[in-house]
Amino acid sequence: MNQKLLTELQNLGFSDKEARVYVASLQIGSAPMQKIAASSNVNRATTYVIVESLMNRGLMSSFTQGKKRLFTAEDPNKLLEMVHREQFELQEREKAVKDIMPDLKEIFEVATQQGQKPRVKFYEGKDGLKSVRNEFLKVKSKEIMGIFNYDYIARVFDTEEDQKFGEKREKKNITTKAVYTSQQGPILADKNKKNLTNLRYLDYNKYNSPIDISVFDDKVALTSLEGNLMSAVIENENIADAMRQLIGVIWASADGDDEASEQNSK
Repeated sequence: MNQKLLTELQNLGFSDKEARVYVASLQIGSAPMQKIAASSNVNRATTYVIVESLMNRGLMSSFTQGKKRLFTAEDPNKLLEMVHREQFELQEREKAVKDIMPDLKEIFEVATQQGQKPRVKFYEGKDGLKSVRNEFLKVKSKEIMGIFNYDYIARVFDTEEDQKFGEKREKKNITTKAVYTSQQGPILADKNKKNLTNLRYLDYNKYNSPIDISVFDDKVALTSLEGNLMSAVIENENIADAMRQLIGVIWASADGDDEASEQNSK
């Protein structure tokens, strides 16, 4: 049996057994169920179910000859008609979804606002991480809290990119209160010109993960800075408040008195 043909039929939505039964029926012409099953190498009970399904889709038919019921594949053009019919049905379903979308979104928004259902957005690649940073710049509370490993950030964003982001954040008067770690020690300044950057160093042995955690408004961004770059932004007030409290506990235990070079990364 032509494997390429079977594969193409599977690409059209046929299962492996459906494709084999259909092709076998085309090859042998009118035949009883037992012969179709043997030719397609599918057990008889399963072949019966598949043939009934193919008949419902207009791809096979049956007739009685004497005392025997024979089954036959329809002209292959029926397959094209099936595809056209499915396309039409898909368009109709799409139209139906669009018609009810405003009501569904309203229900979803209400549930989200009431804290009943967290909303999660995923971002991939460096461009995705830049998009998350742009979300930081829209923070209504004018404060971002977080914990991060500077070594991993430096591998993804160069000094110029960090400086430009810092300038945009300062221009919008957004405060950062964050705990950071680095194998290089406490190398980041804990204040900037506008006193908008408040950093505390955490011993590298206590947190050396490539996961950056940021909290802003009612959102939490969990960003992986190693391997496949990606970020998940969870929008939920209760989750955001919990993360703020946890970061606050870490902040209280971190060292805020070390001298550091004047850099901004968050």
